Amino acid sequence: MEETHYGLPITTPCLCAIARDTYRNLERGWRGITSAPRIPESPLTGKLTQDLYLRANDSTLKTHLKHVGIKMGRNWSFLVTTDAGLMTAWLASAVLKGEKIFDQDVSEAASVSLEKLTLLDLVEPPGLLVIRLGVKFAKNAAMADVLLEALALRDHENKPTWVVDQPGHRLDAATEPPHRCYSPEVVAYLQPWDFLALDDHEDSPGLKIEMMGGVNGGGPEAPSLSSMQGNFSSGARQVPRPDASAEPQKRKKYRGNS
Repeated sequence: MEETHYGLPITTPCLCAIARDTYRNLERGWRGITSAPRIPESPLTGKLTQDLYLRANDSTLKTHLKHVGIKMGRNWSFLVTTDAGLMTAWLASAVLKGEKIFDQDVSEAASVSLEKLTLLDLVEPPGLLVIRLGVKFAKNAAMADVLLEALALRDHENKPTWVVDQPGHRLDAATEPPHRCYSPEVVAYLQPWDFLALDDHEDSPGLKIEMMGGVNGGGPEAPSLSSMQGNFSSGARQVPRPDASAEPQKRKKYRGNS
């Protein structure tokens, strides 16, 4: 056992503990992500420190985030939330003040989260915040403004944000039912960001993702990294963003090294 120059022992976790903690950290960021299939690589890996506008369904997004999360390890700070989650956090303070809420998703105070008392409580802490759009369907005229506020808060904290559009319910003014997050201001805010569309197709079994050496075996309480990766592979491709012809209004932000 190694010791510091003060004579104190240095504790080195075993690989099974690292795998278990990585598993728990992934589930903390997005429940169910560890059951996603494995892939040999992901275009998201080198983009962890920049804002991204993505298009992917839930299963494909989980697959790519799982790949990234295993690479990043047990201490990676990330959180996946939704547009509905943003609205719930934003309305929580109104409920505590006794104000009436006209929103079908949160019509009763009991349904509003008391863990995240403000929008800031939800969006500020994670190192990387992933916001899935198209989850909220109930009408609320403030939804687009709440999304903008969340993005501005993240920008103020100089932290990267990924906004994820769904292929079947795109951020567009002409969708039916109308996309609750759409506004010209939201589109203008996202326009300078890199756009990436993730494919959803089954491929040959992917390569195992190595992290701090190989890990073999492990049961439900101590899963191995290889067992966390599933049995199939999902591909990805980079395509021009929908509004590629538009001129960017601001520079892309990069925050340190990924």
